[in-house]
Amino acid sequence: MTEAEARQTLISALTDFERVLSDEYSALLRKDAELLERSVAEKERLTTLINDASRDCDLSSEARAASGDAQSQWRQIETLLQRCELANRKNGAAVKSSKNLVSSLLDVLSGRPPRERLYDARGLTGGGGSSSRPRERV
Repeated sequence: MTEAEARQTLISALTDFERVLSDEYSALLRKDAELLERSVAEKERLTTLINDASRDCDLSSEARAASGDAQSQWRQIETLLQRCELANRKNGAAVKSSKNLVSSLLDVLSGRPPRERLYDARGLTGGGGSSSRPRERV
């Protein structure tokens, strides 16, 4: 694969990756396990494709500073990478929110008081120690 073909492959794969991240977000919001599984499998396939194409690219700053078509492609790649990073963070926040909801529901169902979600002086959440009684002051 030539350098130009590798850059074009990266652009195509990153565009698809961004679309898959969007599908994954929809699956997370709708709690659609089947779509989520398909999204994960597609992300794995695209990650392999992106890794392979990036091995065929000169990733040095000099190459990215080239003029003409190459520079335009690198700008497009960088923009796509930034958008994928933001989409991935958004998906991570959705996963964390869902996890917190499930933890709260499990607390209610098991009859435990809801766990505190704030940090204590030790930097732990929810009374991270083994005892639920307050520590004695010395």
